[in-house]
Amino acid sequence: MKFGLTHRVLTSALAALGVLAIVLSGALPRASTILLLLGLAFALAATEKFQQSATARYAAAIIPSVLLGVEFLRLIGGANLLDLAVEFAAALQIVRLATRRGAMHDQQVILLALLHLVAGTVLGGGIAYGLCLVGFLILAPGALVLSHLRREVEGNYRQGARDRTGLPVDVPRILRSRRVIGPGFLALTCLLSLPIIVFTAMLFILFPRVGLQMLLLQSNKSGRLIGFSDRIDLQQVGKLREDPTVVLRFRPARVDGPLEPKKILRLRGSALDEYQGGGQWSRSTNERIPLQRFGGDIALVRPADPAKDTLLKIELEPFDPTVIFLPPRAVALRWTNANELGAHRPPPLVRGPEATYRYEAMPDRVLRYEVWIAPPSEPFEDTMTEASRERYLQLPKAFPQRIRDLALAWTAGATTDDEKARRIVKRLESEYHYSLETESGKSPNPIDHFLFESKEGHCEFFSTAMVLMLRSVGIPSRNVTGYVGGTLNRFSGFYAVRQGDAHSWVEAWTDRSVAGEGASKLHRGSWITFDPTPAAGAQPLADRGGFFTLLREAFEAISQNWDNYVVNYDLQKQITVFEKLRRAIDRAKKSNPAPGPTSTGISPRKKKLAAGTAAGVVVLAAGYYLWRKRRTAEALDAGTAGKVKQQRIATELWLSLEEALQARGATRPRNVPPVRFTEQLVAARRDALAEEAYVLACRYALARFGGVPFTPEEQRDFARRVSVIRRGEDKVAA
Repeated sequence: MKFGLTHRVLTSALAALGVLAIVLSGALPRASTILLLLGLAFALAATEKFQQSATARYAAAIIPSVLLGVEFLRLIGGANLLDLAVEFAAALQIVRLATRRGAMHDQQVILLALLHLVAGTVLGGGIAYGLCLVGFLILAPGALVLSHLRREVEGNYRQGARDRTGLPVDVPRILRSRRVIGPGFLALTCLLSLPIIVFTAMLFILFPRVGLQMLLLQSNKSGRLIGFSDRIDLQQVGKLREDPTVVLRFRPARVDGPLEPKKILRLRGSALDEYQGGGQWSRSTNERIPLQRFGGDIALVRPADPAKDTLLKIELEPFDPTVIFLPPRAVALRWTNANELGAHRPPPLVRGPEATYRYEAMPDRVLRYEVWIAPPSEPFEDTMTEASRERYLQLPKAFPQRIRDLALAWTAGATTDDEKARRIVKRLESEYHYSLETESGKSPNPIDHFLFESKEGHCEFFSTAMVLMLRSVGIPSRNVTGYVGGTLNRFSGFYAVRQGDAHSWVEAWTDRSVAGEGASKLHRGSWITFDPTPAAGAQPLADRGGFFTLLREAFEAISQNWDNYVVNYDLQKQITVFEKLRRAIDRAKKSNPAPGPTSTGISPRKKKLAAGTAAGVVVLAAGYYLWRKRRTAEALDAGTAGKVKQQRIATELWLSLEEALQARGATRPRNVPPVRFTEQLVAARRDALAEEAYVLACRYALARFGGVPFTPEEQRDFARRVSVIRRGEDKVAA
């Protein structure tokens, strides 16, 4: 392994990890992210020839000043100060990486990479940051050691320096050498990261937790997912069905038997009641009703009853609008990460129009809550005024008559509202096709075109068509949006709900009793769910097969655990960890009580046999250790003795050469090395005698310091050539 190349690769890797920790946080604008990644690729590809050129020196001096001016202008224009500072730090790293020269610049690269990791904790701290942090901790010890070695080499051996034998030092040759470091050395230095990681993890677990609100520099970007607004336009609905982003996770608290690979559970988000024609839905009211708390629970329909209700755990990613997604028959809700949401208070929860629930004043963090679900046997009844009933029967003024006629034809002969709704569902499922590509969205009247022309569309077309047809036959109904269900993650045990699982269905009102007359008439009944979308569009999106699916699930599970136990590690989790540790110690003590006089149950014979066996193993191990130590010592002694012998032979040969030169009038000063002394002889008098002495001095240096021993033939040849010098007729000048 070449010393210089290995050091260059390690420092480049640290720089790349630091920049990626910032870029992968997702906090920077898209244009800045692309420019930083392109700049990083160029800096990593820059050659040493370019870095030593005048162009690189000018770039290192000019580009930072220009970037600073640009960022200052952007700050005046209203850009976020934290984003600008992080962008400038990343750009400064790229410039230094592309123009570095020597160990001093490499140490600056490592320091900037460390600062980038610190910035990464402020911007995000997700799983991508965690991977960058682990990579940095593993590579940093090796990079620091090699940087120190290179700085010592470049500092001690400058231009014209010589070693102790008098030979000139070639610094580039040292950097190209494969003898300075090896795989073992590099592996051991990188293994130094293990105690660092363990010590850091212990500090992380034991250090008292503080609230996230103390981190005042946290970025103000929301990073929320968009969807489920107060309006829907069928002409502008995008292809959410193709988006695999995880937006929600749910898991039943108790499961009897194995979990299903896919679970259809319509998680209701919002509902719309007013159809304006042209494929546009909206809400006719905007009420907000704060909900009442009962202890730690929030009653949606009634207080929770753990004896008969089932529990569903949900983790909701930051979402815009701030909708709470609930399963069917949800009666109560409980926040489970209130301490993470700021000021140790859960966010306020309000009930909006159409039984839509929203939270307010919550930071942009994962929201965890538990939902209590009533048993199927419990009746769910609601009330509706005559005015509300008319609202749910509303149709646009320019409503096509042929849609009304089609609804009447499909429901002809049906005697109940439920039967009419089921007939419409059956006809839509069997005679129409689910498709993300439909020409109906471009039509001025999308539903008319869908029912009579294209006969294909996504779930919004099916649900809207059914609502309009139900209203045409006198059944109050509304359009509901939410998620159709999730796919089981085999590693975390949660069902992952993706953005592509967004779905739309129908709720139809069924009267059970009516009281009063005229405007004061009060209808009592319930909302019944119907889904007219064919099965191809009414089930979770994700596929369960293939290696990449397994890899994705593993990554998502790791990311979830990282967020739960690292990013959101708070005082409550810290106390929980200590409690679990205490209980584990107590269980260990109870399962392994202190042995009494007769509590072991082991016979004296077995005790003696075990003790004898243990003693024999110890004796054998000690004997083997002493034998190996002696063999090693003998080998070392033999090697050391051989080395000392060769050094003694080389010294004796040099002394004989030095005496011969002294006899010819050339005395070596004590502060001049042998090779340098003979070089001076050659420079002072260029004759065969001086050149011969220089050759013999170089051979002596190789044997004395280079580890190249003299063979018996070389010893005899050296002695013969010394005799020639001693008998030389010409006097050698000092």
